[in-house]
Amino acid sequence: MHGAGSMPNQTEPPVRYLFIVARDRPDILDQVKERLRGDARIEVIADRRYGQRRRSVVAREPERRGADRRRPTKSRDDLAVYPTLVVQKRVESYAELQQKVVAYADESRALREENGRLRAEVSSLETRLEALVSADAAFKADAIAQLTQAEEAVVALMARLRALTCDRGNDEPR
Repeated sequence: MHGAGSMPNQTEPPVRYLFIVARDRPDILDQVKERLRGDARIEVIADRRYGQRRRSVVAREPERRGADRRRPTKSRDDLAVYPTLVVQKRVESYAELQQKVVAYADESRALREENGRLRAEVSSLETRLEALVSADAAFKADAIAQLTQAEEAVVALMARLRALTCDRGNDEPR
């Protein structure tokens, strides 16, 4: 525990609490939520428990457990007696948080590697696309040149054919 006025150890996670309100007291729940709004250390919730957890009326044979192992409810913990209850929420230990940080760092490193691999693949695909666009432009230019030559040849052949038909028309009567 920390003495009055002492700073908490920076390696320990912050203490968190659950402020539990009886399910049949929504008026208190609203009041508490309003008053504790903005305090990140305290989470206000309505009691979600309903009845006994063990619902079977018939005992199991053979009864292995013997007596009920659950702790008896103290009156201060009974929401039927007092409509609110404050409990310390389980917080991850420093070691658990360190394990998570290491796992997130590993995952982050793997994602960065995958990101680098994908960037290289995208760059390669962009280079291939540029080459294909260039080849397509060259193919189109070549096709246009060949079509132009073919058109010129057809025009020359048609002119020659006209010339031949006109010469022949002068030689022979129609």
